[in-house]
Amino acid sequence: MITSSFVRLIVMIVLLAHSAAHAQTASIPRGQIVERVEALNDSSQSYALYLPSNYTPDRKWLVLYAFDPGARGRVPVERFKEAAEKYGWIVLGSNNSRNGPMGVVVQSWNAMQTDTHQRFAIDDERVYVTGFSGGARAAISIAVGCKCVAGVMANGAGFPLDLAPSPEMHFVFFGAAGVDDFNYPELKSLEEPLTKAGIIHRVQTFEGRHEWPPVSVATAAVEWMELHAMKAGKRPRDDGFVNTMWQQLLNEARTLEESKKYYEAYQLYLDLDASFKGLRDVAEIETKVKQLAESREVRAAVREEQDQIRKQRELESQLNSLMASRDRGTPANQNEEGLDPNNRLQAILRDLRKQSKAPDDSTQRRVARRVLDGLFIGLVEQGIGLLQTEKNYSESIKRFKFATEVNPDRPGAFFYLAWAYAANRDKKKSLQSLNTAVEKGFSDAATITTNKAFDSLRTDPEYQQIMAKLRKQ
Repeated sequence: MITSSFVRLIVMIVLLAHSAAHAQTASIPRGQIVERVEALNDSSQSYALYLPSNYTPDRKWLVLYAFDPGARGRVPVERFKEAAEKYGWIVLGSNNSRNGPMGVVVQSWNAMQTDTHQRFAIDDERVYVTGFSGGARAAISIAVGCKCVAGVMANGAGFPLDLAPSPEMHFVFFGAAGVDDFNYPELKSLEEPLTKAGIIHRVQTFEGRHEWPPVSVATAAVEWMELHAMKAGKRPRDDGFVNTMWQQLLNEARTLEESKKYYEAYQLYLDLDASFKGLRDVAEIETKVKQLAESREVRAAVREEQDQIRKQRELESQLNSLMASRDRGTPANQNEEGLDPNNRLQAILRDLRKQSKAPDDSTQRRVARRVLDGLFIGLVEQGIGLLQTEKNYSESIKRFKFATEVNPDRPGAFFYLAWAYAANRDKKKSLQSLNTAVEKGFSDAATITTNKAFDSLRTDPEYQQIMAKLRKQ
């Protein structure tokens, strides 16, 4: 039998728990990034946080949960904090979620969800998620699974392989990719299936590679979400905001057109038409969209974009084939130029590296950067899986060595190569690779000192010299 005293006890416990949570929240700084907030119910889970400077628990606030592929919670929070402050969003970036098993992502999501509802006043009608690369796929999976997300901002990647846009998905979608991002074709090709599924969307590009978008694009994503919340009735109509956004985007489109960037202007006019229809008269914009769509310049730009994607795919296929031949130890099969597969592979990589470093943007440079970055990141991710999950050290060494050949300037691959050699008990090569990583700019001393794979090297004078060099840097 449940007595009244028992009920009072339960109520008191709940009130005390809420009081403790709010007391801890009161000590969190407003208007600045907090790098680590530990979840109240699980101290192993944490997130970076931006709480707007005018936050109070007296009203409900919008929230954006962010997923980085390398558990770098601060990075997305830095990108979105300006818009968060302006529009009153709470932004969190998980310090646990990373590429790998989806269970890790789900645990991070559950921890952040629970913790934010304990600490803050959250508007459950307007919960948003964002992610970069594998984190973008994680964000989409979360949105599909929980059915509690109003909008997704996917950066540098699209839907997971086992998911496709569907009419059952009731969120709006903002995609972003750098023009040099190897996943650029993937984001661009999403527009048709998103349209067929009836998912309101925008795909924006920017000058950049495979990376979180710049602050300007992150802000544009938040403003786009605000606009569509208004259209959906989740935010009261604000004519001042509508007119300001309209004029801002219209000026950007006209500037692009005046600069003879007709394709970019066309894409922005398209978004103006779609986003503001129902909020104001867009007849003039519809005429402009039709005019530009039929122009020689836009048609040529569309063909060029398709040609870039075709060339990228062809080179990726050729390089993967050559790497597979070398990996299998296939006997030399000389072509008319007298090059065996390995020499052909090295020749192509040299040409691509040269093209990727060209000072001016071009189809050639875009394709080279996409192919090299995609190959490099793919090899590193394969190597990490072989090293950490499968414990197949010899195969992980092959992947990391390939990665250092693809891009010999990036220190991270040499660090992982040193780790793999150490795990494989090859002390000499581990030290050589570790030294190269430091010489090329690897600067995270804590990652080395806390990695147990390097324990057998700690007393070695060469290891100590490397660490002394690192600390001086």
